Amino acid sequence: MDVCTVLYDSAQEELFEREVKPLLQDYPCEYQAYSEESLPSLVEQSRVLLWLGDEALYSFLPIAASKQWQIGFLPHPEMTKARRNFLVAKKTKEAVINIFEAEKSIATDLLYCNDQLVLNAVILGNSESMKAAAQLDEGVWSKLKHLMIMIFKVGQVRLQAYQLETKKQKVVHTAALGITIVYRIENSDFTKRLVPHEPQDNSSVNGLILAPRSIFEMIYFLFNRFFARGSTKGNLPSYLGHIKTESLTITAEEPIEYRVDGQPFSRQEVLVYLKKEVLQVCNTKLPEKQSTQEPKEAVKISGLPKGKSIKELVNRPLPWIHHADLEEVKETFVTLSENAQASQSYLVLMVLSTLLATVGLFANSAPVIIGAMILAPLMSPIISLSMGVLRQNSEFIKVSLKTLVTGVALAIFFGTLLSLLVPLHTINAEIGARLSPTLLDLGVAIISGIAAAYASARSEVAKSLAGVAIAVALVPPLAVTGIGIGWLDWQVFSGAFLLFITNLMGIVLAAAATFLIMGFSPFYLAKKGLLVLSLLVVMVSVPLVLSYNTMVKEQGVIYTLEGWKVDGIEVKEVKVRNGDTLYISAKLIANRPLNAVDIDKVKLKMEALLEKSVQLEATLAVVR
Repeated sequence: MDVCTVLYDSAQEELFEREVKPLLQDYPCEYQAYSEESLPSLVEQSRVLLWLGDEALYSFLPIAASKQWQIGFLPHPEMTKARRNFLVAKKTKEAVINIFEAEKSIATDLLYCNDQLVLNAVILGNSESMKAAAQLDEGVWSKLKHLMIMIFKVGQVRLQAYQLETKKQKVVHTAALGITIVYRIENSDFTKRLVPHEPQDNSSVNGLILAPRSIFEMIYFLFNRFFARGSTKGNLPSYLGHIKTESLTITAEEPIEYRVDGQPFSRQEVLVYLKKEVLQVCNTKLPEKQSTQEPKEAVKISGLPKGKSIKELVNRPLPWIHHADLEEVKETFVTLSENAQASQSYLVLMVLSTLLATVGLFANSAPVIIGAMILAPLMSPIISLSMGVLRQNSEFIKVSLKTLVTGVALAIFFGTLLSLLVPLHTINAEIGARLSPTLLDLGVAIISGIAAAYASARSEVAKSLAGVAIAVALVPPLAVTGIGIGWLDWQVFSGAFLLFITNLMGIVLAAAATFLIMGFSPFYLAKKGLLVLSLLVVMVSVPLVLSYNTMVKEQGVIYTLEGWKVDGIEVKEVKVRNGDTLYISAKLIANRPLNAVDIDKVKLKMEALLEKSVQLEATLAVVR
């Protein structure tokens, strides 16, 4: 075995003599304190073991590469970047074994940025935000501290326009918060979760581009960085891009602020490239080189800003929600325009869903009614109407209203027809649940409208529209309206139709506001339509507020009386109907038979407790 020259850090010679040198005593070694002025005079292919910190390695490694020395790395307390880059074992004993068991050295690449050696990462742009993509092993408390700082600073985030050109002259124009470039994906906890692991070195640099289009995306990135575990298997989030190439040239209109392994620089152009197979490294943990074929480039940038959206994002505060770009706006308009049409399938589904809902209501069957909700196509023209009102597009409004009115008329007609054919005239639980709408129903409609607009604008979440349809339940109230007409019952008709109008107004207003926030219309164009919708919602809210207050009072009485005990009599299963005289239905439970006198006493004490006249309907139960 040839004699190895061990270069060690003279500033920590005592530590080296105590902890490292004893582990090398079984191997032929010569020891020399490292000095840039007096490097060892060795022939090519000589084996040199290094116990040095990162700072010394910046100057030593290019020399070792030029002289073709075979390098072995011993873990040094200040060797953090190089240890990760060259896959050096954390324990000295294991590192020694990896070096001397290597049958031959492996020619590995060195990463450079503007002719400066890089051991860890190059970070462009907002270094604080991109710290996550280049951070080495970081403690939980350090991550949490960084997370809190960035959340408080998220309103100051600005994107910058960049042009990136790969080795094969693939040019990418985008806007980004920052770009991080590493050699091995294992160099960062962040990158190794995002980029699939490759068992072989492939002489490529990996550029990760962070481009959140909204404050919400930025916060999601920060939380994902702190809480996420495991690998994403290469499925990049929409706010990240990945470029894999042999060299990457990055330019911008203004000087680029960047950091090489934490050291700040500023240049008009940043060139990151590899010097291929220049350093001979002895380490059994290093992967073998891939074939001599030129490595394939990979450019994954589908979610990054492009075209006119770059100008809209550069040097401006991020919006709270990602605004739609022109392609998304065009695609959404086409979809909503198609949905606004009263097609044959729309008419057929309206009839079938109404019949199904009406049968479910008579049968008092929630599953059947839910099936009708999913089948109903009424949500489509309502969302199209909201877009028309938002953009003051008279054609959109006209077509959507025509389709909506046609669907409502069909639903009421077939609900009425079926109620005349079915010999039932009882308000069961499912019918009764749609007769007294409150502010809570308006809240459901507003949330559903937001969800429906967002799902319509984002093709990847459009499948959630079925859930929105279930939540807001547009067809069942229309079916109950038809039942009210068939029964000639004004209370049933008015209560159910008010619920439908509540759902309609809430959805249209919320959907229009959501489209506005997502950038589908300028405010000056949208304000008139939003004002009209807001006034209509306020008008609808008047009876809803009254119903809500009544419901609150009834629930208060039930809460007060349920489980209440008086003279050994317990009150259970309380039901309330409010009015000038409070109507209460309850079960009275005692350990003895109760008579009229006992019931009168309970009634009087109820009136004293509630401070209101009570009409009591009591069911008696004796427990022995």
